[in-house]
Amino acid sequence: MSVCGDDVATALALYEWNISLCQVLLKDLSHFEVALRNAYDRALDGYWHGSAHWLFDSDSPVRRPIMRRNAGGNTVDVNRLNRKQIQIATGSLSQPATPDCVVSNLTLGFWAHMTDRSHERDLWIPVIHCVWPRGTNRKDLHRKIQSVNALRNRVAHHEHLFNPGDADLSPARVDEMVVGLFRELCPEAAEWAYMNSGMTPVTRFIDQCPPPAQVAL
Repeated sequence: MSVCGDDVATALALYEWNISLCQVLLKDLSHFEVALRNAYDRALDGYWHGSAHWLFDSDSPVRRPIMRRNAGGNTVDVNRLNRKQIQIATGSLSQPATPDCVVSNLTLGFWAHMTDRSHERDLWIPVIHCVWPRGTNRKDLHRKIQSVNALRNRVAHHEHLFNPGDADLSPARVDEMVVGLFRELCPEAAEWAYMNSGMTPVTRFIDQCPPPAQVAL
């Protein structure tokens, strides 16, 4: 209402427009999230040769304690949240907790965590960098995936995507990141999904269906 000058009809139209924008963006996010988790799972499965799958082996680089000093000067185990998320994903299953079932129940945030600075030595250098094109900068990649994850959460919680207040959360900008990252992960799948279109789906949507009120995108 505040964006639309208290005009009810325009506010309702903007609300419906935002839902449609979320639908377009969610499709691209789905392509990327599935591609990311499958690529990371394949890489880790090929790398880890412990007594159990890398999700369940207490010695795997995703589960074993990795102690790092945080910004506050305290020493913390950066895999603590990983173990907790795996436990939650496993506990939510009614069927036996096979690796494939757990992988599909883990959040995007779990996978995004694998490119952060605290996992550079244990995950990025030996394993995860192989998933991405040669010369990929971990820090830049992690920043992009964080932005993608943040906007995905906004979509999942039905928040407004316009006037994001942070350029990194612009739906048009993030969708460009999503499509670009998907092309790097799965070139053939991206060719099938996007057919070398000059516009991302979000940019095309905004061009064809402009918002009913003056908003920043």
